[in-house]
Amino acid sequence: MIKVEGVVKRYEGVIALNDVSFRATEGEFVVLMGPSGSGKSTLIHLIAGLDTPSEGRVMVVGREVSSMNSEERAAFRRENVGIIFQQFYLIPYLTALENVMLAQYLHSIPDRDEALNALKQVGLENRAEHLPGQLSGGEQQRVAIARAIINDPKVILADEPTGNLDAENEEAVLEIFKNLKDDGKILIVATHNSEVAEAGDRILYLHHGMVENKS
Repeated sequence: MIKVEGVVKRYEGVIALNDVSFRATEGEFVVLMGPSGSGKSTLIHLIAGLDTPSEGRVMVVGREVSSMNSEERAAFRRENVGIIFQQFYLIPYLTALENVMLAQYLHSIPDRDEALNALKQVGLENRAEHLPGQLSGGEQQRVAIARAIINDPKVILADEPTGNLDAENEEAVLEIFKNLKDDGKILIVATHNSEVAEAGDRILYLHHGMVENKS
């Protein structure tokens, strides 16, 4: 379970999040929506342990991430969280397979068969030996998803994951998300896209760093 309790985040006097609280449970797909600057990305970063709140607590799968130091948060993230960004952040001189195996290397021990299986889950096993420059934008995003799920994280966080994709690739990504949800993962996805929002179980609306309403 994810618990965000009374979270406030300030940056040099600017309040990015103001008393935000919500919960998400196993097998739930929660969508974060709101205009640019509403705090969606900040909330994703706090749940991922990429940053810490100024006030409040962030609990992820029974651990208080908000109280950890940077090394503890990094170790926790490697074990429990997969992150997908709008930008793909693939290493250009590594193949699709090697980009996925890199996440394994940072976690434990690379396993080629497991990495191939992750690519198979996103429909790219036949593109394993291609470099990122030889892949379409949608294929690169699916490699990034395979990299995020290779270590079997309990939580998947995505920040505008379909922002650079056409309709066909967007649909493919949403199908992957639905499968991850069915596997019991917790998905938290920040988006402006109404079609992505419709795929979620509920929507958390943010406005000026505050929860506006829930559905």
